[in-house]
Amino acid sequence: MVQLEMIERVRELAQADGRISAVLMYGSFIRGEGDAYSDIEFYLFYTSDFDHADWVARVRPLRMFFTNEFGTEVAVFDNLVRGEFHFLPADRIGIVREWEGLTSFRDYRNMSLVDKQGLLAEVLAGVSKQTPPFDSPRSVRWIAESALNHLLMVRGLIARGEAVHAQVHFQYIQKHLLWLIRAAEQRLEHWEGPSKKAEEDLPPEWYARYVRCVPDARIETLRRCYDETAAALEELFVRCRISGELCELLGDIKTRL
Repeated sequence: MVQLEMIERVRELAQADGRISAVLMYGSFIRGEGDAYSDIEFYLFYTSDFDHADWVARVRPLRMFFTNEFGTEVAVFDNLVRGEFHFLPADRIGIVREWEGLTSFRDYRNMSLVDKQGLLAEVLAGVSKQTPPFDSPRSVRWIAESALNHLLMVRGLIARGEAVHAQVHFQYIQKHLLWLIRAAEQRLEHWEGPSKKAEEDLPPEWYARYVRCVPDARIETLRRCYDETAAALEELFVRCRISGELCELLGDIKTRL
């Protein structure tokens, strides 16, 4: 697989570069799920900064290199493999600790690609390897509150007739809907990206219901999907033991448009 060759090339370049202290890899390949369509993703910790695009171009020739809206430097290589690169000073390697509770470190042994001074090993040794309580009552309540927030916004956009705006905003409801389905069904794999492998992870009946909640940019379809989504949320709120006041709020928001 060409991505594995590129990952090895990153490792070789970083190991030979005296300015780079450590390289941490994340994404599908650390979980053993990488395939021919997967990105390659890294944090590179340096002791002395350099031209990032020039360095990445040594992995393979670049077709594009830019900083996206999240501050990540993104590479598109000549073979159309996409790469994400975070370049940070070595004294910021502790940033990894900030991910504790937000992501799982169960595959931490595969995250360390280069570690010249042992700093990355020290940080990884200090983080919990237990799977975070993604479906804790506090977490699920926040998801429910977020879903209600976006549902009310979409309701107003549909009522105003802003079909495209409503359709674009629906994506936020869909993400929270997927989280609630995973919590209710205890399908917690791929929680950090709830849409990942949803076709495999979700029970068929919930997958079919989710599909009915995905609209195009027509008002009539948006109204139908709004009703489908509200009904799905109503059932999921019960399944996830969401508090009564939020269930009551959902009942008020879901009033048919």
